[in-house]
Order: sequence, then structure tokens, then C-alpha cells
Amino acid sequence: MTGNAAKRARRMHREDALQKLDLGTLAQAYLAGQAVYLGPGDVWQWDYDGIPAWLVPQFEDLGFLH
Repeated sequence: MTGNAAKRARRMHREDALQKLDLGTLAQAYLAGQAVYLGPGDVWQWDYDGIPAWLVPQFEDLGFLH
């Protein structure tokens, strides 16, 4: 697997882990600017990792994004 393919696969795995969490948990973490624990040694950091495309519409509906 090339470097870019490995990075994409890792991001997809991380997004899958994030997607398993309930929206309330994600919303609270996002509003507080807190990282979300994904598993041993891995966290989702909003300022670094951003908001995944699948979560943008939900955050827009909640009025978090303009």
C-alpha cells in the first residue's frame, strides 16, 4: 500500500470509529473543542482532523455551521 493509500485507509477507519458514536456526544465534543477518543492511542481532533463530510449536514441542521 502506498503512503497516500495507507493514509486514506487510516482516515476511513478513524471516521468509521467516529461514526459509531452518538450525535449528542459528537456535538458536545465539537462545541467544547474537545478531542473524541476513538480507541487506544487515537483521538479525533476537530482543529486538526476537521469535520467529516458525513457529519457536516448534521452539524448544519444543529446550527453549528454557517
